[in-house]
Formats: sequence, structure tokens, C-alpha cells
Amino acid sequence: MKTRYKVLIGVFGGLFIVFSLISCCVVGIAYCETDKNYFDGEVNPYIATDSVMVSAHRAGSNIAPENTLYAFKLGIHEATTGGYKVDIWEFDLHITKDNELVLLHDHTLDRTSNSVEVFGVENARPEDYTLEELRTLNMGYNFELNGEYPYRDYTPEQVSEAGLTICTLREVLEYMESEEAREAAPDGRYSYIIEIKNSGKLGETAADLLYATLDDMDLLPYVVFGTFNQNVSDYVDENYPALLRSSSICEVLDFWLAYLTDADLSKRGVGYCALQIPYSKSVSFLGTKELIDYAHKYNIAVQYWTINEREDMEHLKSIGADCVMSDWPDLCYEVLKG
Repeated sequence: MKTRYKVLIGVFGGLFIVFSLISCCVVGIAYCETDKNYFDGEVNPYIATDSVMVSAHRAGSNIAPENTLYAFKLGIHEATTGGYKVDIWEFDLHITKDNELVLLHDHTLDRTSNSVEVFGVENARPEDYTLEELRTLNMGYNFELNGEYPYRDYTPEQVSEAGLTICTLREVLEYMESEEAREAAPDGRYSYIIEIKNSGKLGETAADLLYATLDDMDLLPYVVFGTFNQNVSDYVDENYPALLRSSSICEVLDFWLAYLTDADLSKRGVGYCALQIPYSKSVSFLGTKELIDYAHKYNIAVQYWTINEREDMEHLKSIGADCVMSDWPDLCYEVLKG
């Protein structure tokens, strides 16, 4: 897992440098313009004012089965019993065949569940199944802890009781907004980073459902939406301007070019409230105090992913990062809040 993340971040960094050079030397700098103005002059609440915010990536995928209700409940238990505390919960969404939003990172179900055994096919995709069909899966089936698979032999009843069935967006938010969970939150309630994984029309429908749910539950101020799909990002900007959004890949590049040239972002506006970027030694140029200060000058929060090494956490803390997303929220809390 660690090797895979390092390879992905290394590739991202290499492509980032290449595209930056092409843009500067060949194409020229063409900044994105927008009239969007988040927070109406108020300080961005996602800019850390006290200590770096801890974000549980996929709800803490190295200490519990990722994107499951079990993982969220474990975090609440830890927070109320003297363990780690999370400021921002990060998770991913896919749409089902019957238009339900469920928590899942991958485009297929194989890696995290027993879908091959249950459905009899490899590479099963959530959009091809109804929520009822997906409920038959054990989402903790392939979770490994200390060389063992502690949830692999669970009966369907045990899977359900433990919170290891696939869960919907509304189910997670209703639990996290419950009195039990909010009492454990550092400031009385949690914030969320929610990424839609679908692209195209499915991604747009997922965005419709996400906005409707957040609006219905009065949670729009507490969510930063993200996607790697530009069409979904554009669709959200056009249809749901009240939905706080993180930077798209193109906007990260755009920000980097603006930073290199010390461009005045106030003259053209910024379409996102949070810059979400990777950090490791291979992309160390993205982890500097100067970059963060430049972002803060224009009311942009800087959130780093996916940070699983103590040394990297310590560095990001030292330069004033706003948020660190980690698969190890317990270690992250120890380093950032200790």
C-alpha cells in the first residue's frame, strides 16, 4: 500500500512538472477566471487557526475497513475514550443502479469486498447493482490487520451488526450528525471532504443527489466537495454554486503557475475554497511555507493527501498546512496534536 501511494505521488509529481514547463514555455500562462467569491470576505473556516486539522482518509483505511460505518464508529469510540480525534472525515461516493449514493473508493468492488464470491464475476461495478444487491456484500472481507483477515468469516448477520455492509451517504451523515457523534467532535460537529468518483452523466447525477442530501440536512457549510473529473466539477459550478469545492487537477496546475509568477489572484477570483495536493519527497516543491502563505493570502486552505509517514506529517505541521489526510488518523493525531 505504501509503495503504491509513493508511485502514484511520484507519477503525479513528474506529470505536474512536465505540464508546468509546457504551459510556461510553449503554451503560455492562461489563468482561469471566475466571479465566485467564497465566504463573502469572511475567513475561510478550512484555514487552520490553531493546529493542523486531522482528516481520516477513507475514514481511516489502515485501521478499519475503509468507507464503512464501522470505521466511523471506531473513530467516535476513540474520540470518547481518550484516543485519536478527527477534525475532517474524508470519503468517496459511487452511484448505484437504482440511484443511491454509497461509500466506495474504487470503481470496482473486488479489492475491498467478497463481490467475486457473491456475484460470481470479477471487476463488478457498483452502478450495475441495486443497493439491495450490494447490501449482500461484506465490505470488510479483504481488510488485513497484522497479517490476518479478522472479518472474512463473519456471517451476514455479523456483517450487518458490525457496520460492514455497504453504506449510503445519508446513513453515514445521519450517524455522524447524531448526538453521540457530535459530542465527540472537537468543536461540536465534524466537517467532511466528499469525493464523487463517477464521471460523465453518472457523475452529474451523483452530484445532484449529493447536493440534495446536503441541502436537506443543512450540511452545505460543512462539506468540501471534490472530484478528479473535470466535467463533474464544471457541472457543480454551473448548477450548485453554494457547494464548497476543492481544486480540480487543472486548477492545481493553474494555482502552481500563478504562485510561480506571483500573480494577483484577487483580480480574477478563485473557484475553489481548498487546494488539495499530494506531498512526499518526490513532490517536495508542493510542501513549502511560501506556497501555503500565498494560498492563505487569497483565502485558500491547503489540504495535503495522502500522508502516512511520520516524517512527512511533521514537515507539513512545521510549515503551517491546514489539513493532513491520512490512512493512519491515530498517528496523524499524535503527530499533529501532540
